[in-house]
Amino acid sequence: MCPQPDASLDDWLRYLEHLHSQAIDMGLDRLLAVALRLDLPLGSTGRRRPFVFTVAGTNGKGSTCETLRQLSLAAGCRVGLYTSPHLHLFNERVQIDASPVTDACLIAAFKQVELARGDITLTYFEFTTLAAFVVFQAADLDVWVLEVGLGGRLDAVNLVDPDVAVVTTVDLDHAAFLGTDRDQIGVEKAGIFRSGTDAVLGSDDLPETVASRADALGAPVWSLGISHGADESGLWWTESTGIHRLDAAALTTTVPPDNLVSARQAFARSPFQVTDAQTLVAFNAVIPAGRLQKIQALNCDWILDVGHNPHAARYLARRLGDRRWHVLLGMLADKDVEAVTRALAPMAASWSLATLSVPRGLTATELNARATVSPARCYDSVAAAVAAAPAEAEGLPILVCGSFFTVAEALTALTQ
Repeated sequence: MCPQPDASLDDWLRYLEHLHSQAIDMGLDRLLAVALRLDLPLGSTGRRRPFVFTVAGTNGKGSTCETLRQLSLAAGCRVGLYTSPHLHLFNERVQIDASPVTDACLIAAFKQVELARGDITLTYFEFTTLAAFVVFQAADLDVWVLEVGLGGRLDAVNLVDPDVAVVTTVDLDHAAFLGTDRDQIGVEKAGIFRSGTDAVLGSDDLPETVASRADALGAPVWSLGISHGADESGLWWTESTGIHRLDAAALTTTVPPDNLVSARQAFARSPFQVTDAQTLVAFNAVIPAGRLQKIQALNCDWILDVGHNPHAARYLARRLGDRRWHVLLGMLADKDVEAVTRALAPMAASWSLATLSVPRGLTATELNARATVSPARCYDSVAAAVAAAPAEAEGLPILVCGSFFTVAEALTALTQ
């Protein structure tokens, strides 16, 4: 039953969870029908349209999107940022300029989507994505920064034609929906490319299918290591005036340089301008929550990272593997637990395994059976694991990872 007129945001979100028979239903046909009724700016039309950056990839999407937001603000633009999932509040997914939108704003958009959909059923993600577009359209923004939720080609975000499309990385994840090898997954990620529209490649290790798709569409390709890059001498990218460079020593952000410079290359393909000095300020303002987030609490040093697949685990091992860590891990059942723990094992002196009491969440015992890590202690919640971790760590720093849910619960426990 549709929520009452005075329903809260939580009421609406509970309603949306049961609106469609499947949590994930890949395809754009149902979504397009509703979007047309809402008169959303899906492609190039005669009317004024925001400049759209769409970002897909296995990892690195969130920090790339946040960098694009900061660059847009530095250029004096009004910008909408759409990301998923959230850590604490749903509002984090839909932000205008530097702040999440209000409950009232979201509820108003939900009501519009509900009215427009008629008898068409939408998944939670499809419905909320349309609502984000409604919010952005009403705000009359200069820039939309859109993070793809799953894959690219059939993701709800791909309903809107981008002006610049970015693929950050490609690795194994969501095999049931995207394929079981990197070439297949690359085809799905490259589904955000459009004919003649700039395509920015954010890794030098993308499968060949990504660039091939761009070439087939006649999309100008801007590749890491060719048009932009990061090395010992700094970060560099290509603008109409030539190569621009920044000294890496001036960076204070923990965001991977490849993500920063790929976002800067994408922004260079927009009509908006920022100086190199403004670029540096924008880069250092990128502090995405839950990505290598540092916290001092309970007399320990903590780093929290939402990494939940083998590619992310390998990155964490590269960044943090120069010292030993106590690893607090909680994961979902459909993730590659074996490969994640194998990547983290060389840096892990000890482990705390936590039950995730969410749909698809593994119990600590199930996680231990699949991870086969040692020594490990099992806990019935992330909060319990956090409370015990300082003693378990015996003076070592603590890494919390494995899922957005793990990091969200840990942040709540640590801040309380």
